Amino acid sequence: MITRIFMPPDGGTMKKTYFWTVLAGMLYAGSSFVMSLGVSNILGAAAAGIFAIAMSIGNQLVTIGYYNMRTFQVSDVLEKYSFGDYCVSRLITTAAMAAAGVIWISAGGYRGEKMAAIALMIGFKMCESVSDLLEGRYQQKNRYDVSCRAVFVKTALYLAGFAAVMLVTRNLLLSVAALGIVYLISVVVIDGTLISAFGGLKLHFSWEKQKSLMISCLPLFVNSFLTAYVIHASKYAIDRYYSNEYLGMFNTLYMMAFVVNLFSGFVLKPLITPLSVKYNDGDYRAFSGIIRRQLLIIGGITFICVAGAYVLGIPVMSWLSGIDLDGHRTALCIILAGGAFTAVYQLLQYAIVIMRQQFACLLGCAVTAGLTFVFTPVLVKRYAIMGGAVSYLCSMALMSLAFLVIFIYYLMKESRD
Repeated sequence: MITRIFMPPDGGTMKKTYFWTVLAGMLYAGSSFVMSLGVSNILGAAAAGIFAIAMSIGNQLVTIGYYNMRTFQVSDVLEKYSFGDYCVSRLITTAAMAAAGVIWISAGGYRGEKMAAIALMIGFKMCESVSDLLEGRYQQKNRYDVSCRAVFVKTALYLAGFAAVMLVTRNLLLSVAALGIVYLISVVVIDGTLISAFGGLKLHFSWEKQKSLMISCLPLFVNSFLTAYVIHASKYAIDRYYSNEYLGMFNTLYMMAFVVNLFSGFVLKPLITPLSVKYNDGDYRAFSGIIRRQLLIIGGITFICVAGAYVLGIPVMSWLSGIDLDGHRTALCIILAGGAFTAVYQLLQYAIVIMRQQFACLLGCAVTAGLTFVFTPVLVKRYAIMGGAVSYLCSMALMSLAFLVIFIYYLMKESRD
């Protein structure tokens, strides 16, 4: 029955695949937003702060579990590495993620409810890491629609479980535990059934293959880990210097950056193929023209979002979250501007990867992460929420500038050659 639902014979058409891609993408991208609003409304600002730091650390550490291997896996259509090789590598990276979680909790000195929430969130994200491997297998076999259907249903299930437990128990830890339990069950039932149609689960250990896989994906992993740090650095600093209530307030404002990223994402992702075609055809003028046009679109979306947030943002977000955000209008607008720069760097990163200069992306991320590590604690300690907003804006602006310099350099080099 599960196979019939998730793998209809005509389900792999481009139109249906796009439909499920949009549907699953919207639900997954908005899941953190919805859960954070639910926690702040039902359990208050302090619980929202604990949930925010748990989610941030979970999102940071899951980059270890993913090891940014999904793109490598789905593009390995000739199966240079067997699915058994990918399964073993994911077991290794997910175990490393768990070990990193223990170190992070110990080094951070977390205790009590916050420690438990972080540990439970890491468990939830470990399930996500395993699920990503299986979804990648469906995509590798040209059934991305199956991946998207699975993402949509599993996300809907864990959101429903999280909401139900929170409404009944009014307990954050039980609600976060429900996330992991529901997700684990859905992976076992749904993916455990579907994967049999794609050759089944296999384990194949070869030291040479694992070494080659890990080295090949290392730059992509480091890039994703550093990017996650840059994005969450303000939250880490607020968690270090201020109360859970302050972190809950900041996270509510921070969620608005999701709006710019969501709309920009719908504009950017369909452009990857046209950009690749123009670049591979040597039409660099058209290639750079698409980039310039999208930068203007991002600017237009940002202007509309910032203008709307300036007028309605604070009252609307206060009503949605149940937290009084009065006095933080400027911080909200700054965070939205930071979200715009996030979209800019993602666009430029797509272009640089298409130019096959992804190692240069690593340099841009490393420089930005290093500078962020230095100035974020200073700004947050002195200016609290406003410091966090300014730090986020500066970090994303620096990342965008670094990627812009890299993009222009290699584009000019290609044009001369």
